[in-house]
Amino acid sequence: MKNIAIKYNPYKLETEIKIDNKLPKADSNLLKSDIRLQEWIEDLPKILVEECNDLNFDVEFFGTQLDFEDMKEVFESSDLTIRRLNHKPAKETKDKEKLISEVFKEIQEGPFEELKAPALKKAFEQAKNNEFEVDVVATMSAGKSTLINALLQTKLMPSKQEACTAIITRIKDTDSETYQAKVYDDKHELIEELPILSYADMVRLNSDEKVSEITILGDIPFVIAEDAALVIVDTPGPNNSRDPQHKKRQVEMLSESSKALVLYIMTGERGTDDDNLLLRRVSESMKVKGKQSKDRFIFVVNKLDGRTKDDGSLETFLEDTKKYLQNHGIENPNLFPASALTALNIRLLESGEEKDEDVIDETETKVKKLNRNEELYFDQFATLPASIKRKISDNLSSVVQLKESGGKKLNNPKEALIHSGIPSIEAAIQQYVEKYAKTAKIKNIVDTFSHNLEEVGAFENAKKELAAAHEESERISHQIKELQTKISDGNEAKKFIDKVDDQMIKVGRDAEDAVDNVIAKFQRQITKQIDQFRGQEIDIDQAEAEAAKLETFSRNLQPELEVELDKVVINSVRSTSETLLEEYRNKLAAFTEIHVADGIKIEPLKLMEASITDNRVNVEDLICDTTEEEDGQEYVKNNDKAWYKPWTWLQEQGYYKTKYKTVQKISRSEFAQEFLTPVQENLNTNATKATIYAKEQSTKVVADFKKKIKSLDTVLVDKLTKLDDYAKSGNLAKERMKESQKKLAWLEAINQKVESILEI
Repeated sequence: MKNIAIKYNPYKLETEIKIDNKLPKADSNLLKSDIRLQEWIEDLPKILVEECNDLNFDVEFFGTQLDFEDMKEVFESSDLTIRRLNHKPAKETKDKEKLISEVFKEIQEGPFEELKAPALKKAFEQAKNNEFEVDVVATMSAGKSTLINALLQTKLMPSKQEACTAIITRIKDTDSETYQAKVYDDKHELIEELPILSYADMVRLNSDEKVSEITILGDIPFVIAEDAALVIVDTPGPNNSRDPQHKKRQVEMLSESSKALVLYIMTGERGTDDDNLLLRRVSESMKVKGKQSKDRFIFVVNKLDGRTKDDGSLETFLEDTKKYLQNHGIENPNLFPASALTALNIRLLESGEEKDEDVIDETETKVKKLNRNEELYFDQFATLPASIKRKISDNLSSVVQLKESGGKKLNNPKEALIHSGIPSIEAAIQQYVEKYAKTAKIKNIVDTFSHNLEEVGAFENAKKELAAAHEESERISHQIKELQTKISDGNEAKKFIDKVDDQMIKVGRDAEDAVDNVIAKFQRQITKQIDQFRGQEIDIDQAEAEAAKLETFSRNLQPELEVELDKVVINSVRSTSETLLEEYRNKLAAFTEIHVADGIKIEPLKLMEASITDNRVNVEDLICDTTEEEDGQEYVKNNDKAWYKPWTWLQEQGYYKTKYKTVQKISRSEFAQEFLTPVQENLNTNATKATIYAKEQSTKVVADFKKKIKSLDTVLVDKLTKLDDYAKSGNLAKERMKESQKKLAWLEAINQKVESILEI
């Protein structure tokens, strides 16, 4: 029996594990730094067995409730014998958020004017209001818009049986009572503003060919805007987007680098090409970063209130759904059965918004059905931690009304709403925000505080040292003036710009190599697909079908190519530029001991003018042969036979003869080559565009550096001027010493408070 003590800080991403009160050895797999618990926790049971050579453990976990739930889940699903699993609670995010507000107020009321500048306030507000996306994805007719409406508790998104979402809609929570919108075209130019947005407006905008994206501000009722700047993003289905950039946006959102939470809406219908493609991308993304990547995807199985007893058990259906997802490489998915439409209608009726008598009657029927059939208690099947399920259960108990006989009232809409599964989905979103988004936000805010406090502290220390050395004021003043001249004459900047030029030329070359690797990867995918179609001659109908398959394949490949090219070019330029800027900062800091901070921003990549989808093969141009082939048999009636012709009486009524048809043949090899040629040309065009863009961005970075360096130098000269004043004023040394000591004492105290925010 081993005693395991685990301490995890989700803000600092620090983990400490002790075995029998001893730290692991230096080469132990239990040593984890700068990595989120959920990225490796699933491996913990195996690591413990290897480290301890034991299967029996007592475990104490010091951390937040949600992290403890993850720890508990992992141990319960393992082969280990956990005699005792104890939780020592840590401070939760709500405690941190209160402390952050207190510290910020104290900073704003403090002795440093630099910390009261609008730039710091803006940085704080940006960190505090950092948006967190929930991307809603589905193939056609899965009920995506209806589910979003159910979450909004109102009818805002157009929803009908046929595919209807052709634009990207971003709904940001502001807690305001009404919705307002800004409408953009495919060049992201504002084309319309709506101070009050209605359902009718959304129907109109969705059918407007000029509209590409809508940004909406309004209330998302199940979250508080101050807690998390939640943004629900409605994306078009794979084949229903009017803007090519939408598909690229979906690929980016599903990629492993995305931090967005994804609601993947499914129904009982499975196995479409679109569904298979999306699930493949999800599977690839979920293979990295362990449990966090798994948590990022919520699979909602919608429209389940239409099930009957003849459909079998819901439990069996959900197990089959899990197997279906497993066949696509998705293990242990977060599954949430639901009825979005019933939940929406209940909420509309509760608010008095729904007036249609047919809808009212239908909803009352659904309410009774959900309340009567325990098989349709979707909340019981939701993939949620036990603590959150208990909260939902407690809420259910509070809304259930009992008859005198003790039976449940069937017409209780509040109970049916919980059974609809939508509150469980809302709880899952809240859980993810609390576990990942809020902890990251708190760390960003603390980093913003620390960075600015460090900067003013360094400067104040420099002033203090100058005041202390007032006897050497003349020599110090001379040194400061030399530095001012050195910076002002531009020599340092000129030298560095030359280095930047050289580095960016290298970036262009490196980007070209990286682009070539991406193109080669996609070339292999295309060749593999084409090879399936090589062989003998086929008829024109088969060729048309195969051409359609290839067209779909290439259409789906295009956004993946764009995202990959974006990644290699942007990463190459960004990493080099950030390295160079940091080098220049360090160079300045080396001879001034003053820390100056800034950053380089690289614009999003927009280069894909050639598309690999413009490659539909005209199979009629490839006809190489025309033949006659048997096409079954047909019955030929003996029209000569008649009662008045005695000589025909013994003849047969008719006979069967072989039919023939004319078949146009094409060469499968020629067909494959005809398809491949334009694809290859367009791949090469995309590669050329990517390398050109890399070089353009490199040129832009050089220009940015010139501006940044000039700005840095201006700040530095200003600070040196202030230091020069201190060095010259020897008669004021004592007063300034006292002033600096007082300020530094305040800084030390506030720094301790800032650091304490991240402690658990």
